[in-house]
Amino acid sequence: MNIKQLEKEIGTLSNPSKMPSYAWGISAHKCMVGNLMAKIKGTTCNKCYALKGHYTFPVVINAHKIRLKAITKPEWVDYMAELLTQKYKRLAKSRLFHRWFDSGDLQSHEHLMKIFKVCELTPHIKYWLATREYKIISKIKYKDIPKNLVVRASGIKIDGQPPKFWKWTSTVHTKKPIGHVCPAYKQDGECGSCRSCWSRSVKQVSYKEH
Repeated sequence: MNIKQLEKEIGTLSNPSKMPSYAWGISAHKCMVGNLMAKIKGTTCNKCYALKGHYTFPVVINAHKIRLKAITKPEWVDYMAELLTQKYKRLAKSRLFHRWFDSGDLQSHEHLMKIFKVCELTPHIKYWLATREYKIISKIKYKDIPKNLVVRASGIKIDGQPPKFWKWTSTVHTKKPIGHVCPAYKQDGECGSCRSCWSRSVKQVSYKEH
């Protein structure tokens, strides 16, 4: 199948300007934990970027719906692996980095297992997945996570501490950061040459609130 045929079956990849290349996301309204946190001041979801701006455009809303519906298809894993392979095959090595959920979050343990399989089928691509669905990731063991994937447990409160139950984490700061500071705020909101979010050697990443 070619790219157009695959996209017709499971939807497109997103292409956030901050990222080195592609990402995949669904509506932030479909976040289970995040949708509750969005109503609480002081949380990292209260002013969620994925609930405003271009994420509210009809074309983006429709793309999110298509992707969400597609994950229930039995062929989703194979189709997604093939789509990623074809989309990334002409990119430089420095751009073989993919983000799961530039918006939205995990829907179930089964969803996570499908993502694991996609990562295993595309070992040439590095993956990063940030999540607040602690209950889902607490059911897995580190050894079962594909080597080319970093799963980061995202902090709940702005200027709060990183989650203690997980090996790789991220937080949002307005004051003193914890761990590695994401340089995007000094780089027009872009990753630039930084790939820390995808690195297992970087245990904690702190993002400046924006």
